[in-house]
Amino acid sequence: MSIYVMSDLHGDWAHFKLMLLKIRFSSSDHLYLIGDIVDRGPHGIKLLQFIRQQNNMTLLMGNHDMMLLQGLAHFHESGAEDWFDPQTYAELCQLSDMERTQLAQYLSSLPLFLTVSAGGQDYFLVHACPAPDGVTGADALEYFLWARVSPESQFVKPVIVGHTPTAYYQDTIPLRIWRNNNLIDIDCGTAYRSILPGGCLACLRLDDNKEFYV
Repeated sequence: MSIYVMSDLHGDWAHFKLMLLKIRFSSSDHLYLIGDIVDRGPHGIKLLQFIRQQNNMTLLMGNHDMMLLQGLAHFHESGAEDWFDPQTYAELCQLSDMERTQLAQYLSSLPLFLTVSAGGQDYFLVHACPAPDGVTGADALEYFLWARVSPESQFVKPVIVGHTPTAYYQDTIPLRIWRNNNLIDIDCGTAYRSILPGGCLACLRLDDNKEFYV
């Protein structure tokens, strides 16, 4: 059994499937996806539907997933399309009311963060940024979903985030996973391939910290 982490698929079904083949993902493995499955790409809802049906995939909430959940509450209102990315809305319109309700229920159940143990090490997984000690409620939610981790941040145990493409921290082309002071950013910009040189999908195997790219 191996434990893997990916982030920020943003509707990129093709490279997600290629990655699963590359890592030889099996029923004995487990994959954690740390948010932002939808928007910017054409197959976000398809990805969500697939992930929620897998017993060995765990999705954490990202800011785009939260926006989708909020938008679903307004789906039948006038101007509902304004709540969504156009490609996401087009996919939603192909679902039945029951399927959209089930999707909303799934999104409502997503954790904001998790601690995962692998290879003798604990990892804190969160989409955007850990909340500082003492910060709770809506203020903590802002950190978990929207904040960007400062390159100078230091953490007691490894923290794995997405949300911020690693081009924010480095000039490497192609983009690669960025590590510094127990921070590991795995968003290598697959959603921005057309405008971000070297953008790709990254996957990290926690058992041995091996990196994979497609």
